Amino acid sequence: MTAADPVPAPTALPDVAPFAQWLGLETETAAEGRALLRLAPHKELLNRRGAIHGGVLASMLDSAMARASRTLDGVEELGGTTDLHVQYMQPAEGELKVSAWVAHAAQTLVFCRAEIRDAADRLVASGTASLRIRRKRGQWSP
Repeated sequence: MTAADPVPAPTALPDVAPFAQWLGLETETAAEGRALLRLAPHKELLNRRGAIHGGVLASMLDSAMARASRTLDGVEELGGTTDLHVQYMQPAEGELKVSAWVAHAAQTLVFCRAEIRDAADRLVASGTASLRIRRKRGQWSP
């Protein structure tokens, strides 16, 4: 990108971020504060040892928790992740699934948890996040 070729401002936010699309993340289910996403990795996502790069795993967790947050009633828009904590359990290889759920929703913040498992159902990584949300008017009650 240069000053002569700036990135155009989106007129509407896409349902899936372009980065998540590039990673190859696919939503299997998303409803009622939960989401399940799948990743079939490609060579660009690997570290030099052949395992899936830790940054990819962090992005999977973040994307899944954001997807789960957007399914809550009354959420108009996500303002972004304000905090992300990742725990890596073991190297990840092959197809992965990430499940995420909303642990608590307040007026402007949502607190989520997520886990990534491999094809053998081994826990690869887990994470927690808080995400800023904007609610539709009159759509929140404690």
